[in-house]
Amino acid sequence: MADLPAPDDQLDEAFAAYLHSCDTGEVGSREEFLAQFPDLADDLKELMDAADMIGGLTQAEASIDTPAPTDTGAETISVSAAAGADDSGLDPAATLPMANRPKGDPGPTLPFDLGDYQLLEVLGRGGMGVVYLAKQNHLDRMVAVKMIRSGMLAGADEVRRFYTEAQAAARLHHPGIVSVHQFGHRAGHHFFSMEYVAGTDLQKRINGSILEPRVAARYVRDVANAIQHAHQNEVLHRDLKPANVLIDKSDRVHVTDFGLAKNLDADSSVTGSGAAVGTPHYMAPEQAGGHSDRASKQSDVYSLGAILFACVAGRPPLVGDTVMQTLLQVVHEPAPPLRSVRPETPVDLDTIVAKCLEKNPLKRYQSAEELADELDAFLQGRPIAARPRSAMMKTWHWLERVPVVGALTGRHVVETSVSHRRFQACILFLFLLTPLAGVALLQVWHHYNNVLPQSIQLAGGLDGGVYNDVTKRISDRLVDDYGVQVQLIPTAGSFDNRARLLAGDVHLAPMQASAISGDQLCVVAPLFYEAVHVVVHHELPVESIEDLAGYDVAVGPPLSGSRRTAELVFDSIQLEPAIRPREVSGWSEMYQPNAPRAAVICIGKRSTLVSNLLTSGDWKLVPIPDAIQISLQHPTLRPMSIHADEYPDANLPAAGIATIGTTAFLAARQDTPGDLVSAALKVLYEQPTLFPSLISRSNAAEWQGLSFHPVARRYFQRNQTQ
Repeated sequence: MADLPAPDDQLDEAFAAYLHSCDTGEVGSREEFLAQFPDLADDLKELMDAADMIGGLTQAEASIDTPAPTDTGAETISVSAAAGADDSGLDPAATLPMANRPKGDPGPTLPFDLGDYQLLEVLGRGGMGVVYLAKQNHLDRMVAVKMIRSGMLAGADEVRRFYTEAQAAARLHHPGIVSVHQFGHRAGHHFFSMEYVAGTDLQKRINGSILEPRVAARYVRDVANAIQHAHQNEVLHRDLKPANVLIDKSDRVHVTDFGLAKNLDADSSVTGSGAAVGTPHYMAPEQAGGHSDRASKQSDVYSLGAILFACVAGRPPLVGDTVMQTLLQVVHEPAPPLRSVRPETPVDLDTIVAKCLEKNPLKRYQSAEELADELDAFLQGRPIAARPRSAMMKTWHWLERVPVVGALTGRHVVETSVSHRRFQACILFLFLLTPLAGVALLQVWHHYNNVLPQSIQLAGGLDGGVYNDVTKRISDRLVDDYGVQVQLIPTAGSFDNRARLLAGDVHLAPMQASAISGDQLCVVAPLFYEAVHVVVHHELPVESIEDLAGYDVAVGPPLSGSRRTAELVFDSIQLEPAIRPREVSGWSEMYQPNAPRAAVICIGKRSTLVSNLLTSGDWKLVPIPDAIQISLQHPTLRPMSIHADEYPDANLPAAGIATIGTTAFLAARQDTPGDLVSAALKVLYEQPTLFPSLISRSNAAEWQGLSFHPVARRYFQRNQTQ
């Protein structure tokens, strides 16, 4: 068992965590931080008070050498703090040791008069500044005032960075960028005032819940348009992240915090080569590698892609256990596909994000405007210009993360997954035992088999049956959503579909539950319930299915599910061989003069075929008694009723017609590509509803005892936990 840290070590670690939180702006209040360490609270508080006192002295020394603001077009003020100047505006709390100020508030005591501004409340704290809600007295308006955060790190470099932010933002005039009104130095405080945006920020919106893809695309499109304006004015932001995107009460975005901005037309950056500036999760690889001087417009495009990823996935694209691990991943590791984190993401949006997050700046969108245009095309349903990476390229990127492959290609591998390490072991073993290479080839082949086919075959059903209509609707959506070619193949029904699946002639097929058996077939999704409709001509003295003995009865073809269900019912009520089944190739034959005067049709309720027969006035529905006993003999059947409102023009009894029913499923082979199964599930359950009688995905758990395709099982299990 490892030794526990000594108490002094725990105190040092807690105090170091506090200083890091202050530096990054993550600390909320002192009380909140101390609550995390109840056993160390008293000693930790003494260290905090001492640090605050030293920080106050440090800030006072740093303010002696303050750079004069440069005229940027915004109104500036500069009030001398030299001896003899009017210092009546000084905050009394600013001259006191930090230990005597209100707990958790290192800034001036509020409300505080700062010349024309009255600071009212703290809106937020960042790594280098504090933003206050203030009232500008002369113009009688609410503004936001940003001041350098007092404390240990308020040095001369931070002051220069503070004025760089004010100057960069002041030269920009765009509705999507927070406007700077005024900046300067008064009463010992460096500050600038800016537009007050009432609302929230994008990070808080993400923390509340991940965004719908279209909402996220709209937000980032508007941010991209604002950043394009900044780029046109030769300003790089270099610290784009969700927390720096404000959302007002009208749901419009406003970009803020130009503290790390760089003017391209002048050497105005406060950082140089060797410094990684930005927020690790959202900075571009060239920034994370310490080459901030190489930051370009494409660096901001990368950050926009990372923001879009976080909006849709709920987390940044690359996340390490430490800041250093995150930086290394940003530099060396490829960003994961957005659809691997949120599978329901539209393919076009996944493609746009992937292009933004390319390691090579030349492979990204070359301007924020180009990205905004792509997002506009996505939102309007137009084709995008970017193309998704090929399966071969995805495979190569995966292989590059194997350590031995990375070493051979010069690729630096930061960390490897279990699958990469196992793959490397296979490669090394193949050098010793060549026959094992066949195993690796089979794995690669399996990977390619999971890719969505560009040509898909769907089985239908009988002429006039509902299966043809269902597969036609699935086909239309596959074509619209994925741009694939789909061929519809008419068949003789469920058991014909089963044979075609086993032979590999079709990819997907609807069929009744009784047809799905064996190790090769599996379920993709339940579709709808099918009821046995016993339809009898009025001229026959028949009141239930048991009275059909001796009559000709139309049934489906031998390979149809309707025929199979009819045979199960006949067997259960012992009508065979007394009944005379007559095979029909399609239910449209029921309209011919020489058609049988009775039929057993297993089809979805509200069927157009049955409705037309009943409303003609020549046909009626009769019940199937003992439905419960039949279902006990045949587990794929279940008791069911046909209600009057399902055929409103047929004058059915108010109590309905008792019958037996089954379930229709969308089926596939066990080796069907996973991407095809995912696509089929997406088109089935996307809005609007594919057809009214579709069984909802939330009810799919009722059939969990069946053999589902692995992708389908994971899909429905996720739905159960949501």
